[in-house]
Amino acid sequence: MPIDLDQKYEIIYAHEEQFAYALAGRVVKKPEASVWMILIPILFIHHAYKINQYKEGVKSFAKGILAAKKKALDKAYQDVSSGREISYGPGDYFPDAELTTEHEKTLAQKQTKVIRIMESHYKALLNAHGESLPELLKTVYGTSGQYREYLNRLMKAEKALNQYLVETVHTSSDAAAIVKQIEENCENLRQEEMNQVFER
Repeated sequence: MPIDLDQKYEIIYAHEEQFAYALAGRVVKKPEASVWMILIPILFIHHAYKINQYKEGVKSFAKGILAAKKKALDKAYQDVSSGREISYGPGDYFPDAELTTEHEKTLAQKQTKVIRIMESHYKALLNAHGESLPELLKTVYGTSGQYREYLNRLMKAEKALNQYLVETVHTSSDAAAIVKQIEENCENLRQEEMNQVFER
């Protein structure tokens, strides 16, 4: 029996949530255990504290990665369920931001470009026939090459946003290294996903 729009939404969101946590697991560093923790119990307490910090860090990181995706998915769902397309501007996607300075406007525009690319992708998935994410992706893209074209467009927009961030907001070398790590791990996870979907 074909699944409905709400079920497709849940499938897509669950996948994006899983992706965000997988990315967080690769980027956020887990504290290492030591043999000394057995010999000196106070070190174990410190380690437990660090583990809790790590878990919160993973959760916070994943939530941040999911934020733009959820905006895009919710907008796609709204358009598909209503049967009409509403044109959103940066102010609609970021109602809590003032967007008064040129810097804020540029940042919002670059993030909006990323969201719109994902939005178009989600809309296609929500309109597609299939009962799982692999089935929906195959229906929409047909081949790994066509899916790769979407991923390349998305990554190009993400990199433009990230480049702007490291040049204007997070300008330290540590921030640049983390951004690079995020981009590389994103690419690896997406390639793994593509291989799994289109080799079936």
